[in-house]
Amino acid sequence: MINNYFKFIALPDDVKAANKIRSKKRLDCIVFSNKENYHGLTNFVNDKGQLYLYKTECNNFINADKKRMAEWSLTGNELNLSSIYIDDTDIIEYGYGYPNPNRTLGNGKPNPLFEFRNDGYLFIMNNDYSEIEILIVKDGRNLISSYYQKLIDGGFDSLISEFRKQSIPFYNYLNNRL
Repeated sequence: MINNYFKFIALPDDVKAANKIRSKKRLDCIVFSNKENYHGLTNFVNDKGQLYLYKTECNNFINADKKRMAEWSLTGNELNLSSIYIDDTDIIEYGYGYPNPNRTLGNGKPNPLFEFRNDGYLFIMNNDYSEIEILIVKDGRNLISSYYQKLIDGGFDSLISEFRKQSIPFYNYLNNRL
């Protein structure tokens, strides 16, 4: 079911400055629990070993029917990890998504996320998307809306709590000053 957990945050300004990070839309992975050794996010790790994504407005780059377009997407390294879909607008702290299933990207280059095309993502976020937890549902793309409803109903609360307790730092930003 849910195999992996990653927590991304907008780092405090002093930590960004110390790590030479300038973007205000950047979210860095501070902790993770990678029970299944998931490699679907390796394309978003830089040479320093930092895993990060950018909070990007979808209307800037996605061509889709307005009824089906999400407001935000998580991107990095010229890739779109996933749009963040929120079906229940009364419960905006939960969302879901999945990687691009196409073999190639819009520019004709091979899609490095293609092998993960059947995975699904559940998102837990705060109001301004400065903190996003990603739950990986391996091979869960076709049932992701069901997993999303279960997330909203609290069906994963104990599992999420366990992931949070077991998570370890992904990268040591200023000796764990976070």
